[in-house]
Amino acid sequence: MKRLMLLVLGGLLVSGSAFAQATGAKAPEKAAKSATAGKTMTASGSVTALTADSLTVKGKTEEMTFAVDKDTHVSASGASHKTAALKDNKTPTSLSQFVKVGDQVTVKYHDGATKHASDVMVRAASPAAKKK
Repeated sequence: MKRLMLLVLGGLLVSGSAFAQATGAKAPEKAAKSATAGKTMTASGSVTALTADSLTVKGKTEEMTFAVDKDTHVSASGASHKTAALKDNKTPTSLSQFVKVGDQVTVKYHDGATKHASDVMVRAASPAAKKK
């Protein structure tokens, strides 16, 4: 009887470690898939087009269009003061109030079905048109 119990316990230990190794092999695959889905990428260039829900940036090699929404964070010179003034006036903010066509920007985005801009940083504003 003791031999039978030892044999059963030994079998459970061997099969348990084999099962743990099999599930451990699948875990890195899942981690790799989730890491690429949540990976933040960066693009830099000049703004060529701007709408209420998209931003187009021309880089060195290609032109990319990013989706923007209320969660997109914008960093620009004077943006914090302008945002505070708009909140005081209860006026909604939009991307076009901080970013203009021709501005040099760096965009942090998540690539998925669409490229979603999570952060837009204006590095250099386009020169203002001279007044006559």
